[in-house]
Amino acid sequence: MRKGLWQQSRIMSAAALTVMLAVCALSACAGQTETNSSLAAETTASVITPDANATGQTLDAGVSVGNTEAAAKEGGTLVASMPSSPLTLDPVEYSTVYEDHIMYNVLETLFVWDKEYKNPIPLLATDWTVSEDGLAYTINLRDDVYFQKGKYCTGRKMTAEDVKYSLERSKEESATDRICRDFFDYVEVVNDTQVILHMTSPAGPFISQLTGIGTAILPKEEVEGRGEEFKTHIVGTGPFTLEELVTDEKVVLKRNENYWGTKPHVDGILFKIVSDSNQAINAVQTGEIDIAMYLQGEAIKRAGDEGVLLQTPSSSVTYVRFNLQNGPTKDPKVRKALTMAVDIDSLVSGIYQYGEGSRAYQPLTAYSWAYNTDYNKLVPDYDPEGAMALLKEAGYPDGFTMTLYIGSTTYRDKMAQMLQYYWGEIGVKLDIKSSTMAEWSAAVLDSWQADTLNSYGVSWNSSPDPYGFLDKFFGTATLHASSNAGGYTNAEVDDLLKEAFSLTDEGKRSELYGKVMETVMNEYTGIYYAYEGRNWGVSGKVHDVILRADSELLIATPFNNIWIE
Repeated sequence: MRKGLWQQSRIMSAAALTVMLAVCALSACAGQTETNSSLAAETTASVITPDANATGQTLDAGVSVGNTEAAAKEGGTLVASMPSSPLTLDPVEYSTVYEDHIMYNVLETLFVWDKEYKNPIPLLATDWTVSEDGLAYTINLRDDVYFQKGKYCTGRKMTAEDVKYSLERSKEESATDRICRDFFDYVEVVNDTQVILHMTSPAGPFISQLTGIGTAILPKEEVEGRGEEFKTHIVGTGPFTLEELVTDEKVVLKRNENYWGTKPHVDGILFKIVSDSNQAINAVQTGEIDIAMYLQGEAIKRAGDEGVLLQTPSSSVTYVRFNLQNGPTKDPKVRKALTMAVDIDSLVSGIYQYGEGSRAYQPLTAYSWAYNTDYNKLVPDYDPEGAMALLKEAGYPDGFTMTLYIGSTTYRDKMAQMLQYYWGEIGVKLDIKSSTMAEWSAAVLDSWQADTLNSYGVSWNSSPDPYGFLDKFFGTATLHASSNAGGYTNAEVDDLLKEAFSLTDEGKRSELYGKVMETVMNEYTGIYYAYEGRNWGVSGKVHDVILRADSELLIATPFNNIWIE
């Protein structure tokens, strides 16, 4: 057995935030919690979040629990909770992690991340080669893969034509650029089991982009036959089929009996929508839920006390971004003032009382090989008086009213309430718009086009490659995606991003990304305040469970197959 380390958080100054104490319990929790013997030794990570003041950190991901030596038992329904419903399950439209959990079990991609979330491995592909000039990827496909039956799809075999249709559709229709459209050109079908992906220019980490569910392989007849209905009636090649989706209540998946890969041990998956983490842990204790995902706040301590806590680091960044094109936050002086008005250290310690989050500075995970602590100093110090002086210079001596849109969670609610206090101290009245993540996603898309949404709060996760953060946050190609809802666009930054992605040398790429970082951080695009860990509650009757940095619920994969006692 190993004891989990509860990191001690700083206590916010009572003098500064007396008004907030009734809203946010800011007392820190310290101590140790012992896990029970039903869980594997690596149940709890001793450090779950990176140190923003250190470089060269390695992502310690892929922790697991459960008995992997006993013979697996067949049958049963795995019940998992998540805090919000999916908005859309169409790979070219989805925007939240909650949709991922369903899509990755119904749909499949050419490649997937390995258990440790470090390297892509073939899935629907068998192998690949890259031409010397980097402009052609020859990919061989499995010849034993069948689609699930749908309204228009008969359960036929997947072929290279489906790969061509799906990848080119992703290029043309994805709001968030899922396939590097500035680099990927088109798919050439060689025969039923081989394609050549032609590029307009070399793309260093291109294969890793093909692990994303936005590049899932789909049957054209089902997509086009269903039309708008496809987003709630997806059909793919995965180990489970989508049986039922009831918004804000549940999603039901059933085992695909014609699956080409390893047969899932469980008969199906029931995703229950449970917005309150404490309710989710109660349900784990009573046996109503097997896995409670996205635990927050006190529920993390309760899960640790009960010996059901599974933790791992994440490569996500949590932030508040500003509307960069409309309203008061269009002015960089205003954005700098809003940043200076916040004691970010106290903000973080107030939100994450159980060591589940640590201070961040940059729009990049500290686990990235391009992370450079030099850019931390570009975040202005806490200076309310200086902030008020900047607002006066910007033409707002008496402040103004602005909106903040959040998908409601324990952490986001606390963050919003604390920002409401901090910004109120400099004369800025904050109107908090709290909703489900599905509603949030719909609200923030293209929100930079009007002075309705001035700021928004969320987390963004990607692999440690800088592309997954910097291109998504700051590339003009993502103007119509939730990752760039603030409307950032800069031709010089676009050129730097494109050049960096075209290279394979990490040193040269780091130099270019450094120039991007210096530019965007001096424009005060947002407050990138925390790195959050991944926290699940897992019943002792569930085995072969893996929690990676991306927090995907992996049921039946090349490296695990969940079963229930």
